[in-house]
Amino acid sequence: MKKVLVIGLGLSGLSVVRFLINKGIEVYGVDKLHKEIEGCHTFLDTFDFPAFDFDLVVVSPGISKDHLIYQRAILEGVKIISEAELALLQMRDHKIIAVTGSNGKSTTVMLLTHVLNVFKKKARALGNIGKPLISAVEELDEGEIVVAELSSFQLETMSQKLFDLAVILNLTPNHLDRHITMENYFLAKRKIAECLKDKGTFYIGQKVKEVYHLFLRGFSYEVVSDDKIEVVKRVLSQFGISESDVLEAIKTFQSLPHRMEFVSEIGGVRCYNDSKATTMDAVSYAVETLGKDVILIAGGRHKGGSFSVWNKSFVGRVKAIILLGEAKELIASELLLQIPIYFVESLDEAIEKGLQVAKPRDNLILSPGCSSYDMFSNFEERGEMYKKGLERESKRYDCHFSSC
Repeated sequence: MKKVLVIGLGLSGLSVVRFLINKGIEVYGVDKLHKEIEGCHTFLDTFDFPAFDFDLVVVSPGISKDHLIYQRAILEGVKIISEAELALLQMRDHKIIAVTGSNGKSTTVMLLTHVLNVFKKKARALGNIGKPLISAVEELDEGEIVVAELSSFQLETMSQKLFDLAVILNLTPNHLDRHITMENYFLAKRKIAECLKDKGTFYIGQKVKEVYHLFLRGFSYEVVSDDKIEVVKRVLSQFGISESDVLEAIKTFQSLPHRMEFVSEIGGVRCYNDSKATTMDAVSYAVETLGKDVILIAGGRHKGGSFSVWNKSFVGRVKAIILLGEAKELIASELLLQIPIYFVESLDEAIEKGLQVAKPRDNLILSPGCSSYDMFSNFEERGEMYKKGLERESKRYDCHFSSC
């Protein structure tokens, strides 16, 4: 392999570029924005290469098959691989646990990693959880277990035998702006089973089996509970860790940021950051967890599916909704609830409005049900901006009731 093209120069793409350059490979990169990268020939992704003489094309997770250069690679017969698969190929000597699903992937991956480490089985959480897989290739210790969170975008191009254990936790409408149908979405997720090593184990959630059993013909699988803790118990039984030991280890687990994260209490209003909730079901779960007296901040870029599912889960729980981002009018049009709905233009304005509307003992939560890409780089940035906004409001509140 002498010459490689990388499509998409975000976090994953840049990590691939650095990895390949360090291997002495000539690297070309394309992106919708022009970027100068030392050691890499970079072009806008509208560039028409006179000669498409690449040995390999690496695509970043956000690049769909409709991309013109992706289509050119197909026509030219050049091998196409994702950043995740490129990385996992370098990790094949390690035991790899792969986890996917619509909700709860990150928490499950972190729980698995935490319990393994508690019992002195060195493990590392990688993948869609934050750090690109490729950037960890040179860091792994001998015998270290890889626990990989994988999205449908990362999985849909995979083809090689990579995983020792694979899990599909659940499947609810998500990314339908790209996959179009739930069947296509499931088939992308099913790649996780197609990429099992010989004698690997495939687990699926109970509801996945009930709905998609026809698409699982020919696959050997074990059905697991839809509860994350039960999934962790089943998977880790293969490492000789008992159920009671799992439960004991979980007591020391610290939850992840941006997932039902309690931030502060301002004037008696409890404020939560659930920026990671980018699906309708994740928002319903957050609202049902809080129980009642919820002031919800939602909206962003629509990922497909109908917001009408909230009409049932919000009844008796949500007192007001504050909407922002590209999808705010669509969301409002699909809600039939007899509660106030407010439109705002920024997250700061949403926080201000939420605290105006809320009363002491209410729960103000950012749980968007949409992707962040209309206003932010990712859900982490959105969540951090929300927390900073709450911090500013908290200082104003404290100042108002003090001598400052």
